[in-house]
Amino acid sequence: MDRESIARAERRRQALEALEFERARAAALRERLEAIVVELDGPAIDAAMFAGLGPADVALLRPALPGDEQAEPVEALDFEVELEDPKAEQIAWLEEEIVRLEQEIAASGSRQQAFERYLDALGRGQTDSPPPT
Repeated sequence: MDRESIARAERRRQALEALEFERARAAALRERLEAIVVELDGPAIDAAMFAGLGPADVALLRPALPGDEQAEPVEALDFEVELEDPKAEQIAWLEEEIVRLEQEIAASGSRQQAFERYLDALGRGQTDSPPPT
């Protein structure tokens, strides 16, 4: 019985599972980040694009683009107002959430790189391990 080979194989399996989990986690974080950015910036983009389109096109497009159809563009909001305004509080929270998600995505990337280096050190090139993705 080659205990080192057994231990290396099991560690490789564990590290690959952890790496795949971290990749999936990062993808979910990116999806959430994108959804928030669209929620904040989508209405301003829609307003700019709809301004150059005819009313019939706007009527067809508006239902297909989720979001608050009457939303005020984020750029037009005054961020100096008291945060007793629920809309301003929501926007402030979403802006903070963007920062948090960006930090989480960066940390996830660091963890993924660490797992990849660990796998390389274990001898990722062996035939029983999958190719890098």
